[in-house]
Amino acid sequence: MRSLVIVVLLCAVTHAYAETRNVRFSAEGQTYYGVLEGKEISVLSGDYFSNPEKTGKKFALDDVELLLPVDPMRITKVIGAAVNTKRPNVVLPENAHPRLFAKFPTSLNPDGGGVRLPPEAGNLNYEGELVVVIGKKASGVSKEEALDYVFGYAVGNDFSENTWYGERKRREEPSRLISKGSDTWACLGSVIVSDFDYKNRSVKTMLNGEVVQNGNTSELMQDVPELVSYISRYITLMPGDLIYTGTVLFEEGARRKMKVGDKLEVTIEGIGSVKNEIVAM
Repeated sequence: MRSLVIVVLLCAVTHAYAETRNVRFSAEGQTYYGVLEGKEISVLSGDYFSNPEKTGKKFALDDVELLLPVDPMRITKVIGAAVNTKRPNVVLPENAHPRLFAKFPTSLNPDGGGVRLPPEAGNLNYEGELVVVIGKKASGVSKEEALDYVFGYAVGNDFSENTWYGERKRREEPSRLISKGSDTWACLGSVIVSDFDYKNRSVKTMLNGEVVQNGNTSELMQDVPELVSYISRYITLMPGDLIYTGTVLFEEGARRKMKVGDKLEVTIEGIGSVKNEIVAM
């Protein structure tokens, strides 16, 4: 009897989330939205945010080209959270304001895409992190209801040129806007996983095959509900909008100047990976 109870409990935990792996892809000269099921993709009647149904049409995964999982031309906002990892002896003030910045739809970069390195950049940085995909219009939502507005989660690599961000040299260097929002600097994996428990998932970044970041989604100082609620208080979030939630801590001595040919891979447990290479601008 005891064994039966344990089995039932394990099944309940396993099926608490009916995860769906959502993809956008190209096949037969057309762009489709679909659900990835093993090595096959079931085609949907529309995009994720229009209550689509499965059409019955299927493609083999090997016969399609996976694209960015959202259409960049239909995204209104790409928002990032900075310095959002728990650190020793750091305590947030009451009602703390997260540090936020904006990227652009043209910043989005698919799996396998090249990350452009401007010749004047001396401190281009990678940051592996969890990305939240908004599923419906959110304005002034509470923390308690915030997850109801989340469609799913993806893996991202947020690039920035950190010396430019402070604008210390004023007009002698690019601005804060350029330091975060340049084209190709928001890498995004091919899959959005919906009905997914994002908590306590490992986040790992590798540079040329070596681990340079090794953390966990539980390390966020201001968690997904807080970020969604906070942003929606000031800025209306729309279906497809993306929130890069902040990176995990770096391995000691891991940061260095990027060079053409460097290969980055970010992996989040249960979601997948995004791989990109540094290329000349």
